[in-house]
Amino acid sequence: MDRFFNSDNAVMRALSKIFDMGWLSLIYLVFCIPVFTIGAATTSLYYVSAKVLRHNRSYVWREFWSSFKGNFRQSTIVWVIMLLVYLLLIWNIQVMGITDEASEYGGYFAGAYLAMMIVIACIGCYVFPIMSRFAMKITHILRLSLYCAFRHIIHTVVLLAIILLAGFGIYVAIYTQIIVMFLIVPGLAGFLYTFPMEHVMKKYMPKQEKKFTEDGEEIVEWYNE
Repeated sequence: MDRFFNSDNAVMRALSKIFDMGWLSLIYLVFCIPVFTIGAATTSLYYVSAKVLRHNRSYVWREFWSSFKGNFRQSTIVWVIMLLVYLLLIWNIQVMGITDEASEYGGYFAGAYLAMMIVIACIGCYVFPIMSRFAMKITHILRLSLYCAFRHIIHTVVLLAIILLAGFGIYVAIYTQIIVMFLIVPGLAGFLYTFPMEHVMKKYMPKQEKKFTEDGEEIVEWYNE
């Protein structure tokens, strides 16, 4: 029995991970309620997923709040811009879409707008995780996100799939009113997201000088593990 309740037990570690996912999901959903804070909340979601859930460093609330405060301005600006552009493109598709009243070029315009929406979605796969890790200007973040979206196209497809599945999970939770799904989907999606995303992020991490403890053991930052 003592072995079962030992914190190093595999079962207890799994239960602790599940609890952290649920706690992270709850915090994320609450911080998304004002809508304009979704960008900062998503940035924090990824940061906590990578640092706490993936690498078992620190605590969910501490890291979420720290990331939220530190990235609020940039994340909010990027999110609002992306949201407005998306809404504008959707409106243009409705206006210029294939209808009886549309011009002969309406279908081409609608296709172009749809392609732009896909490009923005691909950029969105990277922009908030990159923002959570690097201190860069918004223009540089967007440029790097665009580069990564097409340079690592297979990773981008996987990331888009995770986002779509998470969105479908939230939709099912709303439709079926299964409350527990709200406490599973965001945290689980964030955790799964770290696997392809961290593989990409490590390629762009600046090289740092090796540091050692007094005992001669190398100090490895959590994002380099």
